[in-house]
Amino acid sequence: MHRPLRRTLPALAVAGIALATPLVFADSAQAKPSGQCSSVGVEYSTDGGHSWSQAGRIGHPYTKFVVRLTDTPSEGCSYKVSLASYATQGPSWSTSGTQTFLGWDTTTLDDKHGQATLDVSSHTPPCYGQIDLYGTGVKHDGITGPLPKYPDAVFPKDLITAWNGGTACAPTPPVTPPTVPPTVPPTAPPTVPPTGSTTTTPPPVTTTTAPPTKTPASPSASASSSAPAKPTGSPSAPATAPATVPSGSPSTPATTAQPVGAPSIAPASTTPTGLAFTGTNGSALVEVSVGAAGLLVVGAGAVVFARRRAANR
Repeated sequence: MHRPLRRTLPALAVAGIALATPLVFADSAQAKPSGQCSSVGVEYSTDGGHSWSQAGRIGHPYTKFVVRLTDTPSEGCSYKVSLASYATQGPSWSTSGTQTFLGWDTTTLDDKHGQATLDVSSHTPPCYGQIDLYGTGVKHDGITGPLPKYPDAVFPKDLITAWNGGTACAPTPPVTPPTVPPTVPPTAPPTVPPTGSTTTTPPPVTTTTAPPTKTPASPSASASSSAPAKPTGSPSAPATAPATVPSGSPSTPATTAQPVGAPSIAPASTTPTGLAFTGTNGSALVEVSVGAAGLLVVGAGAVVFARRRAANR
């Protein structure tokens, strides 16, 4: 009757140890990265979140945007979105000329923070202007990043939507200098001769003009004056023909199309910074671990009890 018990109890102890060991150490194992980050969809609202759009152009200089991700990104993946305002020299991309940076706002979106508000209301273009909503965190102010400039490049990259337009600034009236009256030189008083003195007026000088001398006409001068006029029938030199552009090398004009954004943004990093879950159920793991630990204690006690009974015999 005691022999089966002696064999069963050590077996239970060994089973308890084998079951508890992997479960106890499973929870402390390090999780592995979830993989690569990828592009996600994005949309924006210009009315405080009441309506949403993915249009690549806007027809009004909105300066406050609510942006949100339309896809759920992987854990640890982040996405930058920025809003910038510029003053331009014309109402379109092709006439924007030299742009002047006015203001900028940026935010970071991820799986826990999928919506944010960007605001450059204090930097509204006063006349002609451009507003860009784009999917990077670069500040295109001409210092950190290049300014938008037609037609060299369309900055910024990863454009979501944009606006060009406005009206010309009122011309500044010219400044008229104050009128200065002309300076009148003082008039000298007439000189009055002293009393008793006699003023002698010199007699006028008489000039004798000699009669002009007649010069006989030169025979050569007479001959030249009577020479017949040169005939005008001689052909003139042919005009230079305009340069002809070879047909094999057509010119490539710069595009005048307005840049159109896309409702997608790339991640700020291709590798997530967080770690993914291993998929283990935490509560179930605790319950099984407690049960295995209890089984381990029971088995160890059974071994001690069996050894004591064997020693007493």
